Amino acid sequence: MKDDNFAYTTNKFLLVHNYTQSPIDVDTHIHNCYEIYYYISGDLTYHVEGQSYKLQKNDLIITNTRELHRIVFDSKEGYERKFIQFKPEYISSFQSEEYNMLSFIQKRKLGQFNKVNAKDVVASGIDKLWQQISKYAHEELPESSTMIKAIFVQILIEINKIFVSNEFVPTEAFEYDEVVIDILKYIKENLSKKITLNILEAEFHINKYYICHLFKKNTGFTVIEYIIYKRIMRAEELLISGTPIIDISSQVGFGDYTNFYKAFKKILGISPKKYMNR
Repeated sequence: MKDDNFAYTTNKFLLVHNYTQSPIDVDTHIHNCYEIYYYISGDLTYHVEGQSYKLQKNDLIITNTRELHRIVFDSKEGYERKFIQFKPEYISSFQSEEYNMLSFIQKRKLGQFNKVNAKDVVASGIDKLWQQISKYAHEELPESSTMIKAIFVQILIEINKIFVSNEFVPTEAFEYDEVVIDILKYIKENLSKKITLNILEAEFHINKYYICHLFKKNTGFTVIEYIIYKRIMRAEELLISGTPIIDISSQVGFGDYTNFYKAFKKILGISPKKYMNR
């Protein structure tokens, strides 16, 4: 079955299979849904929340709605991948109090254990289940949507089994520079305060331009874009908790509400007020 460029969508579920001959880097982003990314070919590094994954065929990358991620291509080699994006409501009828099939997505620490290794994907039959979903998506039979959801639930269960069976989920840990680890920690602990390259230079006694180089090399993100995204994600949490919009700007380190508003809308595609009402 040839489906190098194919998309199937239904309510709260998107399936894509895509091939790109000359790929370009994918900018830092987050999704308002969960994503299961299936790597097939290409020469890339997948960055999630400061963790870096070098992939091999049949690896999966799993991200939730809180995890910053981006893709950096190490060459112009052709790039092929599949992915499924879905909202938790899509499989809500299959959830129960006894068993949460989304625990592997929801309960991980950000940027930790995002990768499911190819050997586990094949051994558990996830690759074959994915092929079945693609088959029904292509055929568009009367029963296709029902079968796709049923098979997808099986994939989620198999991924859960992989996480449960591994006390330490296998991943290729990236050897961070210790300075970057300290900077990531500093940013996390000081989001409500002013953070600039000059402040980081003074705090860590390292030239700010070298900090920029080191941070981008290790995480895939620029320092500034990482700070902005983390602040907006913190703002989301505050909005959900009921914090007044007028107070949030300063609490997440935006001294000016206009800058906060612009950044929030650019990243999430909606104003803070509309987000809160929704």
